[in-house]
Amino acid sequence: MKKLLALLIAFLPALAALAQPDDAPPLSDDRLREVKAQKIAYLTGRLDLSPEEAQTFWPIYNAYDEARDANRKEMRRTMRGKGEDEAGLTEQQALERLNKGLELRQRELELERTYKDRFVKAIGAKRTVELIRAEHDFDREVLRRIRERMGPPPGGRPRH
Repeated sequence: MKKLLALLIAFLPALAALAQPDDAPPLSDDRLREVKAQKIAYLTGRLDLSPEEAQTFWPIYNAYDEARDANRKEMRRTMRGKGEDEAGLTEQQALERLNKGLELRQRELELERTYKDRFVKAIGAKRTVELIRAEHDFDREVLRRIRERMGPPPGGRPRH
């Protein structure tokens, strides 16, 4: 557990860089490769993958992660709109935006169902559950570190 925690702490700053807004400058290719390598190391450690399992698992995970990221970016663009102010939306535009958001959430659920089966085949159901837990723990820790760096919000109320 101490090794895992040390590994997590070692690469959290790099992963926090991935949590940039869409309008932030993109990461360099080298930095992006470094962050992805650190994420791979973290998940491999948590899942305790053998070399053979890792060889099967990572192509599946990378395809899943890429598809999920693309869907989430589209969701953010949809819900933010195209620069229009929410106050200026017509009822029809707002309804279209809400419906598109629901379609994208459904797409993400379908993606999870599809890849769950592939993960179970590659690493088993127990480690697929651990993968979900590891991703959740990792995301939560990254967000905690970002909040620490940001400090308290104006008004002194804690960030959640």
